[in-house]
Amino acid sequence: MQPAPGLAAPALVLFVRGAWGMSLGLGIDAGGTATRWRLADPGGACIAQGMTEPLSGHLFSAAAEERAKQIIGGMAQAVSKAGHPLSIVAGITGLTRETPAEALMRSMLAEAFGVAGERIFVAEDMWIAYLSYFALGEGILVYSGTGSIGYYLTPDKSVIRVGGRGNLIDDGGSGFWVAREALKTVLRKEEESPGEGWSSPLGLTLSRGLGGTDWNLVRAFVYGGDRGKIGILARAVAEAAETGDPVSLDILRQAGEELARLANSLIKRVGQRPVALVGGGSRLHPVVFEAFRAELPPGTDVVTNDVDAALTAARLAATVD
Repeated sequence: MQPAPGLAAPALVLFVRGAWGMSLGLGIDAGGTATRWRLADPGGACIAQGMTEPLSGHLFSAAAEERAKQIIGGMAQAVSKAGHPLSIVAGITGLTRETPAEALMRSMLAEAFGVAGERIFVAEDMWIAYLSYFALGEGILVYSGTGSIGYYLTPDKSVIRVGGRGNLIDDGGSGFWVAREALKTVLRKEEESPGEGWSSPLGLTLSRGLGGTDWNLVRAFVYGGDRGKIGILARAVAEAAETGDPVSLDILRQAGEELARLANSLIKRVGQRPVALVGGGSRLHPVVFEAFRAELPPGTDVVTNDVDAALTAARLAATVD
């Protein structure tokens, strides 16, 4: 098993190959925290890149559609300063292939970038991420970012997923989950012993991330923003863990165990496979990986290097024939 070092995995080309010619290609990787784009030339070199607000495939309302159009429009303006792509490969969080949302997203991209619809390949972000690491059916992908998911693509292109059900239901081991557990721990300590929660190592780093400790401020931060903003607080937990704080280390250890549960659920269903643990949540602190690895079956091959999915997508878009 060889993870893709940069150029596209051959398996992914099967899904986007077409008579697109050789030109600039645009790759889009839209996750829960941000949307990253890369523009690549036919040789695979990145000639421009950028980042914008999170773009979601959850187009369940007119407001969500309008929001997506605004984000895509802004991205198109930024990309146009560097060049005009002839083709686009996009991985969008929350989007399911062969649904009305996929067609709508492709239409939005086509209109904003002036690219023919048949030259646009759109899928959920995990589809492209998986094929950046493995051939079809080869391995198991566990991703921890703002959310978390375990993902497997069968040889016949069917998707088997575990987790990935959003922060209201689960997303165990994700950045959002880590931040939520940390806030809950500190606030409960405050309720038991006022002043001890926020003065703890974890409380101090969280208060800096929040901008204060007043409940009205905390409440506005949590309920007035989005899940990506809350997920960023996971960095505060990692900062406290670096001081040796046992509470923070325990939360991160539990995060690793939650992520291992995703891998083990898929191993139970599809058999022993190499496992790729990727995403910013998995790199918060070494204890996350240590706990993850300890829960896997002995001898499991674990890949931890992160591939730039947006650049992989851009290279695909630029080089398919």
